[in-house]
Amino acid sequence: MTDSDNSTTLPSVTTSRRDHQTANAPGHFDDTDPAILLLRGWSRAQHVSHVLCRLQQRLERRVLNAASPDAMDKKVGYSIACQAEVEATTAALKLQDKLPHIQARSLLGIVAKLEIIAGADRDIDDPTDFPWPHISSVLDDLKKIAGSLPLERPERSVVQADCRQYQARAAYLIGLENQATNLHLGSPVHPSRIGS
Repeated sequence: MTDSDNSTTLPSVTTSRRDHQTANAPGHFDDTDPAILLLRGWSRAQHVSHVLCRLQQRLERRVLNAASPDAMDKKVGYSIACQAEVEATTAALKLQDKLPHIQARSLLGIVAKLEIIAGADRDIDDPTDFPWPHISSVLDDLKKIAGSLPLERPERSVVQADCRQYQARAAYLIGLENQATNLHLGSPVHPSRIGS
């Protein structure tokens, strides 16, 4: 039998301890990899969504415990908080939807994509059901080879600014909804005032 032409040695995909540590050091990975940038935006939107969810839950308790004169003001605040949470969650979902269209440029970019995939379903499905433990296992293996991404929580001022943005959008949408309801019920609202 003759040997085949497949005698080329494949390059090693493992990294040394020093390379692994460098990949984990902040600022020592490809900041231009679109998958890593997507993960950062998605993580931020997810975090803001969780903050707004906790706010909405606190306001819900206040509405339930409010006396009738205070109930209306609390309900408006609660409605805004609910809609703000929806807006933040929608922003995170829109970023998730971009994932199949983003090409990673590095192994850490692939780690970033898997982080989004694994993280997106943590709150929805049972993390012990197929394929989540399997995806987590692949992600762990890949992190051991390529390194992990340094994902820090966004600064408090950034989170607060994002929350205010989503709350303002929610208040605007609820205002439009209320005006549309008034139009539907026959109240005289001039069309030019809708959205103002």
